[in-house]
Amino acid sequence: SLGLLVRLDDEEEIDGLVSGGLDWSGTTHPSRDDIRVRMAVSNKDRERFRMAMTADGDSQDEAVSGSLGLALFAEADEKFDGRVSGGLDWSDALEATMTVSNKQRERLHMAMTADGDSQDEAMAGSLGLLVRTDADDKLDGHLSGAVDWSGMTDANRDDLQASMTVINRNREKLHMAMTADGNS
Repeated sequence: SLGLLVRLDDEEEIDGLVSGGLDWSGTTHPSRDDIRVRMAVSNKDRERFRMAMTADGDSQDEAVSGSLGLALFAEADEKFDGRVSGGLDWSDALEATMTVSNKQRERLHMAMTADGDSQDEAMAGSLGLLVRTDADDKLDGHLSGAVDWSGMTDANRDDLQASMTVINRNREKLHMAMTADGNS
């Protein structure tokens, strides 16, 4: 902490204190935030500004997650108490998430998935996207498709088959399928 006292003509003008702290002991305690930072500014024994920040994260074999928190107070009135958190997991399909909240209310949430598979003469895949603001789903879409060209070596099948489907909020919006066959 740092204090400052200024008197002019025997009148106290400034009697301030700035204090703060940094704690990273949570990096060795899994039940606590990894890093905590705090700072407060007061004048004449009255808090003028206070800030607190937290950071936490975790990683496992094929996944990472983390969060940042920030609280701001001015004149002892809470102005902002927000958190940004997210994760990334590639252990099976690719999944990514991010959430922004303020005062314990979700303001924005996004989730994305990507999955695919390929074999000798075929590929298939899908993408998903969810966007939510103020707990209201704005987009919950899914795009999937496949291409199969194994018929080029099998006379009993079409040479090429392809399909694509677009879904939003569990309702199919578009589906296309195509086949091609020919001889040379």
